[in-house]
Amino acid sequence: MLAFDPHELRNAQVEIGPLPDERGYVIDARALPTAFTQRLERDGLDTSRPIRVLGIIGRRPDGGPGLYAIHFTQD
Repeated sequence: MLAFDPHELRNAQVEIGPLPDERGYVIDARALPTAFTQRLERDGLDTSRPIRVLGIIGRRPDGGPGLYAIHFTQD
């Protein structure tokens, strides 16, 4: 599963609308910028198939909420 900070995605020219939650949503990766889909492919995702985008809030060592990251995965 690949994880990105929302700022990192914006720098890669990925448009971010409403951010996903832990259930995520399925997207057509062909709608993403070419350079970004190439990165997903290098990391093992098949961009010809739908990709699930999840939003996950990490935990700090003290148990409090940590960083928010966007994860890309396939079933």
